[in-house]
Amino acid sequence: MALGQSGRRNGVARLSGFALKFPAVTVAIWVALSAGLMLIPPSLEQVVERGTTAFLPDGAPSVRGLEAMDSAFGTGEAKAYAFIVLVNDDGLSRADGATYRRIVAGLDAHPDEVVEVQDYLERPQLRTALTSKDGKATYIPVGLSAPVGSPRSNEDVALLRSIVEDAQGPPGTEIHITGDPATVADLTTAVNDASDTITFISVGLLVLILVLIYRRLVTVLIPLATIGVALVCTRGVLSILGESGLALSSYTSAFVMAIVLGAGTDYSVFLISRFRDEYRDSGDVRNAIQTATTRIGTALVASAATVILGASTLIAAKLGIFSTTGPGMAIAVAVSLAASLTLTPVLIAWTGARIGPAPAIRPDSPWSRVGTLVAARPGRVLAGSVLFLGILAAFLPTMTLSFDTRAAQPSTTPSNIGNAALTEHFASNETLPDYILVTSKHDMRNPRDLASLNTLSRAIAKVPGVSSVRSITQPAGRPLSQARISNQLATLAKRLHKADRKLTSAQPGLNRLSDGAAEIDRGANQLAEGSAQAVSGVDQFVRGLTELNNGLGTAATKTDTAASGARELANGALQLAVGLQSAHDQAAQGVQGLEAIQQALANDVLCGVDPVCKKAREGLKQIVEAQKNQLLGGLQDAADAALRIANGQGDLADGLRQLHAGLVRAERGSGQLADGQRVFRTRLAQLTAGIQDLADGTSGLGPGINQLAAETSQLTDGLDEAGTYLTEVHDQANSADAGGFYLPASALKNKDFALARTTFLSADGKVARIQIIGETDPLSVDGVARYAVTRDAAALAIRGTTLEDADVLATGAGGLGADLQDYLDHDTRFVVGLVLLIVLLILILTLRSLLAPLYLLASVILSCAAALGLTTLFWQHLMGQYIEFNVPVIAFVLLVAVGADYNILLMSRMREGSLTLTRRDVADAVTATGPVITSAGVIFASAFVALIGSSVHGLAQTGFAVATGLLLDTFIVRTLVVPSSAALLENHNWWPTRPPVISTNESA
Repeated sequence: MALGQSGRRNGVARLSGFALKFPAVTVAIWVALSAGLMLIPPSLEQVVERGTTAFLPDGAPSVRGLEAMDSAFGTGEAKAYAFIVLVNDDGLSRADGATYRRIVAGLDAHPDEVVEVQDYLERPQLRTALTSKDGKATYIPVGLSAPVGSPRSNEDVALLRSIVEDAQGPPGTEIHITGDPATVADLTTAVNDASDTITFISVGLLVLILVLIYRRLVTVLIPLATIGVALVCTRGVLSILGESGLALSSYTSAFVMAIVLGAGTDYSVFLISRFRDEYRDSGDVRNAIQTATTRIGTALVASAATVILGASTLIAAKLGIFSTTGPGMAIAVAVSLAASLTLTPVLIAWTGARIGPAPAIRPDSPWSRVGTLVAARPGRVLAGSVLFLGILAAFLPTMTLSFDTRAAQPSTTPSNIGNAALTEHFASNETLPDYILVTSKHDMRNPRDLASLNTLSRAIAKVPGVSSVRSITQPAGRPLSQARISNQLATLAKRLHKADRKLTSAQPGLNRLSDGAAEIDRGANQLAEGSAQAVSGVDQFVRGLTELNNGLGTAATKTDTAASGARELANGALQLAVGLQSAHDQAAQGVQGLEAIQQALANDVLCGVDPVCKKAREGLKQIVEAQKNQLLGGLQDAADAALRIANGQGDLADGLRQLHAGLVRAERGSGQLADGQRVFRTRLAQLTAGIQDLADGTSGLGPGINQLAAETSQLTDGLDEAGTYLTEVHDQANSADAGGFYLPASALKNKDFALARTTFLSADGKVARIQIIGETDPLSVDGVARYAVTRDAAALAIRGTTLEDADVLATGAGGLGADLQDYLDHDTRFVVGLVLLIVLLILILTLRSLLAPLYLLASVILSCAAALGLTTLFWQHLMGQYIEFNVPVIAFVLLVAVGADYNILLMSRMREGSLTLTRRDVADAVTATGPVITSAGVIFASAFVALIGSSVHGLAQTGFAVATGLLLDTFIVRTLVVPSSAALLENHNWWPTRPPVISTNESA
């Protein structure tokens, strides 16, 4: 039983039959529907502008990092940052300063949209960082409340531009707005602006191709009317759905236009071509159109289903550019199919006679010759075709994807001009840093966690392509030399060497101290011996004084009773005078000895510090003074008086009185002298004992000082060795692989750390951020790759540190591209797998076979790979442009789905006759479908050729990939690869279904 032929009419045939039965009603419905949808506001462009979803999902790592960073260091409300740039080539003036203040005031007046303004009016310390070194430019970072790419973000960018316009900068000053929000908004505008141009070029190419194919105006008008109605209705439906909450993107309008023009025209062309074939065979217009819709309708539904379901898989993609584009493409194909199955048959039925029948197939036609070649040499044709496609596909692995939204649009867009101004006046990538954010559960303002942050900073600095890393441990972009243990060890080593030199210089003094100690020891021993002798002498002197005192007492007593005669008195007086003079002389010698001892003790330093000796010295002084003043004076007076008596001089009575008084005085003095001597003897004995102890102590002083000198020498040697060792440690710790770092928490309170503390550590110390400046643009291919490597390096470096349990997030300029790459990898795997599965199932259900769908799917994959390889060769290797990240996925969905369309039409034609398939049948199918499939392929390709002229690189590259892929499908895959494969397999194409066995009636 042929595909599409059955005794019952299927749903597609009944739908077309209803339209043919009530043609006026059908046309009226479509006209009314088109008019109503066209008049109902808003337009698709307005809906797209208001309904575009954020560029990245809310849970994207860079988005979470940005939110966390803003929460710790900003207001906690910013979802994106834009930059307002002021440039004056003659240097910023006072007028520019006034403009700056007006802009800041305008920003502050919109707190709902502008949630953060980093200006140097409120924070003067930012002036240096926000102003170029040449003094010609400054910029204002502005935090916005809407995520990048969302409708509100585009509105916020428009608000910023109105604020700048109202500020009215002075002549010669240019004011630009750039940053991710402005870049994506400009990209949206560029895509929307390209739609009108794309539409004009696409319609022009389509009309030209239709005229070249049919050369009859009525035949050209039928597909044009169909796609016109389909386009109006599609845009209206999408507008209504967009207003109802369906997410759409700026790419929707461009792709919807191309798909409606391509798919709608293809379906109309298939119906017209099949109608002409049937009209040629039957000669009846109505019967021909009914047969054509019945036989080809199912194939059209199946082929359209591949595109609808394939595009619908994009709804589940995480990236908004895919999830918002897929629904539009699916709806466009569905509406185009509906118009083709209802409106086109009615228009054909009304004008069929003027369309005319198809010309008879000539055996010498190009398609007949191709079919014959394929049937005759299927193996060679297949090998050559696969080799050609394989060569093109070989360029696919060299494809490099770009995630730079700036490069995806013309350099003349406002955001790109602003970015160029930043690049011209500020250090390379200074305004486009990346960040690593470390969030801990505890305060990190302690030496161990600061050392861990330093380890993290050093690990990031080692990533290839990183030119500068700034953090709390290296706020200026280089490690703090004061915090490095190597430098601390070097300082300690210098101090030890200095101490060593001082001890070495003190060594001679220690030697002199040792010699002096020996002399002190000898002097102390001599003093001990002298003091012992002094004690013995004092003992003898005390005994003599006692006897003298007794004698003086007796003399005084007897002087009063002297009654002897003058001679006895004279003689006695003379003897007494001699005795007294002798006593005076002996006492004088004793006093001189004591005075010598007293003077020796007075000049002795050791006696001055010894309390016992000091008291003895004072007592001895009193004795000496008493002897000199009283004893010696009294003896001398007594001797003089006795001599005068003896010589008969003076009055005897006077002499006796003087004698008596002198003796009394002498007795009193000798008594005091005896008492003093006894005290002196006690003190001198104590002094002798102390001096002996001193002598014993000083005997060990010398060896001790000698030992101190020796040990000091050893200490100097040890200090020198320690200093040398610490110097070596410094040299080794200063290497790139060393991790020595120590920064006390108290250092953060230093005023020099004020800006660094607020910039790189949150107020509670639980969040730290590390700023990364790269050697290349962070939005470039190298920048995105570096961002990913840096992010992974940070996660690895923090393991095994005190911050191992902390959360590590990355954000910044390269975050947009890196997250796009990660989500693209996920979406690619998901979409590719699901689309291939859907196409395979549709092929199986349509052809009711397993084998043919497998090689048909393989041919689609090879064709898509070849188209993307050719795109890589042209745009990347010849034109020098990287491939925009969204191109491969969208091109794959369209090429696989549309390629399956043509596969279904070709294989359906092969199976129409029966399940028996010969090489001749394959050649006939190629001859019959060659013109229509080629026409359809060229028409669909022309719709995407118009995209190539777009100034938006993503549209141009997608248009090139789809157009070249459709042409490869048309002229290589559907013409050579698939027919040659079918010719090689013949009846096995329908496995596991087998052709019926025809039995012969031998008895007939």
